[in-house]
Amino acid sequence: MSYQSGTMGIAEGMALVFILVFPRIFLTTPIQLIQESAGLGWLAAFFGGFICMGVALALNYATRHTEGDLLAAVKKYLGTFGFYLTGLTYAVIFFVNYILLVRQFAENTLLTALPNIEFSVIIALYAAVAAALVYLGGIEPVARGTYLLWPFSVAGLVIVLALLAPEYNVYNLAPWQGNGLLQFARDSVIFGDFNVGVLSILILGSAFHNYHTKAKAIVFGLGISALLRSLSIMVFTMVFGVETGREKVLPFFEMARLVYISIFLQRIEALFIILWVIIGIFSIAASLHTGLYLLTRMLTLPAMRPLIPAVTLILMQIAMLPGDITSVIQADIMMTKTLFAAGIYGLPAIIILAAVIKGKRKRKPCLPAS
Repeated sequence: MSYQSGTMGIAEGMALVFILVFPRIFLTTPIQLIQESAGLGWLAAFFGGFICMGVALALNYATRHTEGDLLAAVKKYLGTFGFYLTGLTYAVIFFVNYILLVRQFAENTLLTALPNIEFSVIIALYAAVAAALVYLGGIEPVARGTYLLWPFSVAGLVIVLALLAPEYNVYNLAPWQGNGLLQFARDSVIFGDFNVGVLSILILGSAFHNYHTKAKAIVFGLGISALLRSLSIMVFTMVFGVETGREKVLPFFEMARLVYISIFLQRIEALFIILWVIIGIFSIAASLHTGLYLLTRMLTLPAMRPLIPAVTLILMQIAMLPGDITSVIQADIMMTKTLFAAGIYGLPAIIILAAVIKGKRKRKPCLPAS
C-alpha cells in the first residue's frame, strides 16, 4: 500500500525514537520532574527511560514471530476487537502528543524569538511544515533528516552543559534522597510515560528489517535520549537549584542564556532557538505520521495522503483552544498520567500476556487418541 514506508535500518530507527522522545527536554517536562522529585529529578528521568525500554523490548520479543507491524500482532493475539481498540488508543496518543507539541513549541517560539506575531500564525506554520514533510516524503525523510541533525543537536547540548561548568554547585542536588525514595520510584514510573513514542518502532514495524533491527533501535535511541535528558536535568539543578529551578519555564533556554564565551559572542541561545524549531517540526511530523498510519490501517485505506490536510486542520484548531500555556502544561501532565500510561504500560502488558498464553497453547503437545 502507498502509505507503507520503505525499509529502514538501525540508524533511522534510532533517529525516529530520538525525535519522538527527546524534544521534551526543550519544553517544561524537566521542571515537572524537579517539582515532584526535587534533587533526584535527573535520576527519575534516567530510570523512567530504562523502564520504558524494558517494556518496548519485551513487547518486541513477544511479537517477534508475527510478520508486519504491531497491529498485525494484536489482531493475531487479541482478535478484531483488540485490533481496533489498540489502533484507536495509539492513534489518539500520537495525535494528543502532536497537539501538545505544536502548542508548546509555538508558545516557546513566541516567547523567545517572535513576540510580536500572533500565536495562531506560528501554530499554523509548525503544522503546515510538518504536514508538508509527511505529505511529500512520509516518515523516511523525517527519520533520515533527524539522523543528520542528531550529531549537531547532541554536540550543542553537550557544549552548553560543559560551558556551564563554572556555575555548577553540587550541593544544589541536596537533599540527596530528593522528596523521598518512594516518591522517586513513583516519579520514575509516571514520568517514564513521556517515552511512549518509542513504541512507534513497533507500530511502524513493517518498515524495519527484522526483530533485531527494532531491538537495537529501541536500545540505542531511547538509551541515548534518556542519558542526555538525565544529564541536562542534573546540570540544570546544579546551576539553578531546586527552588529557583521550579520557577523557570524553559530550562534549556535558561541554561543557554547563562553561557558566556567572549565579548563578541554572548548570546548563543539564538542558535539553539533554530535548533529546537527544527527538532520540534520533525517531532510533530513523526507524531502526525504515526497517528495517520494507524488511522489508515484501521480504515484499510489504500493511501494516507487524502487524510493529511483534514486531520492537520482539525488538530491545529484543537491546539489553539486552550486559553494559556498554563492550561496546556496541566493538560500535558494529566495526559501523561492517564492516556500515555495506558499506552506504555497497560496495552503492552495485555499484548504480552496474550502472546504468552497463545504461545503456550501452540506448544502444548497433542495427546495420542486412545
